[in-house]
Order: sequence, then structure tokens, then C-alpha cells
Amino acid sequence: MRTAAALSAQVEVTKELPGYPEDCRRKEASGVQIGEPLDVALIRTDQALGRANARVMRCGRWYDEIKQGFAGGVQ
Repeated sequence: MRTAAALSAQVEVTKELPGYPEDCRRKEASGVQIGEPLDVALIRTDQALGRANARVMRCGRWYDEIKQGFAGGVQ
């Protein structure tokens, strides 16, 4: 029993997290230029926000999958 526990602990110690996806580190900018009409600025800003929110969701799913793998499939 102790040997099994020791082997299990050794496996846990050797697990390494994969590198964090570069996409998850990116920042968004609206690209709004001074003097642009406000409706265009609003559209650009909304599109940038949509891209940022999509990235947050992708990175959250990535983390959840990693977490589940480290938990041995148990949440």
C-alpha cells in the first residue's frame, strides 16, 4: 500500500503544466482613430470586445481541460 502511494505521489510530482497558449496572452485594441465617426468607433470597439471575450472563453476551456487532466478526469 505504501509503495503504491509513493509511486502515485512520484507520478504527481513529475506532471508538468504545458506552456500557456500565446493566444491567451494577446491583448486587443479597438483600432479607433481620432476623428472617426462615433458609429464606426463603436463598431470597432464592439468587435475588439467580442474578440477579447472569445479569447477569454477559449483560454478558460483550455484551463478547464488541463485542470481535469491533472485531477485524473475527476472534477
